[in-house]
Amino acid sequence: MRYAIITYGTRGDVQPFIALALGLMQKGEAVILLAPENFKDFVQGYGVDFYPLHGDIEGMLHSAEPLSLLKKGSAVALLKYMQKVSHEIQPRLNQDLLNGCREADFLITGVLTAHWINAIAEKNRKKFAIIQLNPPSTATRVFPFAGLDFFNFPQYNLLSHWLVKYFYWQLNKRDINHFRNTLGLESQKQAKSVEIEENVLTIYAYSPQLIPRPQDWGNNTIVSGFLTLNAKSRETNKMDSIPEALIEWLKAGEQPIYIGFGSVPIPDPEYFSRIIKKLIANTNLRVLLGTGWSLIPDLPDSPQLFITKYVNHDWLLPQCKTAIIHGGIGTVAAVLHSKISAIVVSIIADQPWWGKIIERKKLGVHIPFKKLSYDRLIRAIALTETTELIVNAKAVGELIRNEDGLNLTIDKLHTYFLKKSI
Repeated sequence: MRYAIITYGTRGDVQPFIALALGLMQKGEAVILLAPENFKDFVQGYGVDFYPLHGDIEGMLHSAEPLSLLKKGSAVALLKYMQKVSHEIQPRLNQDLLNGCREADFLITGVLTAHWINAIAEKNRKKFAIIQLNPPSTATRVFPFAGLDFFNFPQYNLLSHWLVKYFYWQLNKRDINHFRNTLGLESQKQAKSVEIEENVLTIYAYSPQLIPRPQDWGNNTIVSGFLTLNAKSRETNKMDSIPEALIEWLKAGEQPIYIGFGSVPIPDPEYFSRIIKKLIANTNLRVLLGTGWSLIPDLPDSPQLFITKYVNHDWLLPQCKTAIIHGGIGTVAAVLHSKISAIVVSIIADQPWWGKIIERKKLGVHIPFKKLSYDRLIRAIALTETTELIVNAKAVGELIRNEDGLNLTIDKLHTYFLKKSI
């Protein structure tokens, strides 16, 4: 059987699906991974068949207009910009999705492409499953949708999930129904919860230590645990190679603090540079800075500071005392797996939600970037060095290490696709 795995977004949206592809391949399955075209080398570096999807969200975020909106903290305006760009590239992306899925027997999609893959599956009479990396959108009485957590009681919680589906549908229904019509399918009248209405397998690929599975979900909706690349597979990818200079720097002093924002641009790099310079000048802390896609000017030349672009988090983070991150779920998973606490400096998307969860679970501190200051950062670092947070991070990290999200996910997929039921 041949599986097509479809995902769209930044590196954090792609890497877990590489882990899934490798896991399926080890079970003897044929797999092709559809992802934005800028991830070709990254995916193929693991020996996974790749089909490029038009567009590059990382590139979109690093153009002048979204960078300006990020700096202003204009979340709604940024959402409108991304919606406009998505609408412009959708026709070409639709063709890529059709071509990439053509030879597959079964389809597995991330959340951003779910409606389009639903239509392709319906047209071609193929089964599909959804794997989500973000906090749940499946309705429950137990908790509200993460971005609408102003209250917490059953009726409101159900309403919050319905509202999110409603507004998403209003924003995207024209593009979705146009695509359906080009396939000869009827227009969809309203937003659907396919995991409920059509019994589509939906897997939330995060640890139940962060969000336990509600009892009012159907048995086709599960929380699996993280999908992580194993150390051996990461050694084979040149993009995850470890610089010799970094190894020597780590050996030369005490455990550093890691700072890294991955594929998300820092909204105000000049301001952030001043904070780092003050941190180096006023403390004895050693700082390992992963710049990712951010250009941070005027960084000091200091033995306390080591700068790299990307680094293998699974190798690095266990050697750090804490991590200052943007709060994407991939980096959150790596931090928790390393048994250290996190300071989540959230910027966009689901990052504030994970930041709040990390803080509520007493696994770290959440600071929205627009509220970040040197003094707040120093207080947050001090909190991560308290006994309570250190003990909690080690305990939860051990539980997460004992989870096997990858094999649980593969077992559920096999049962769902091959036995027609779960």
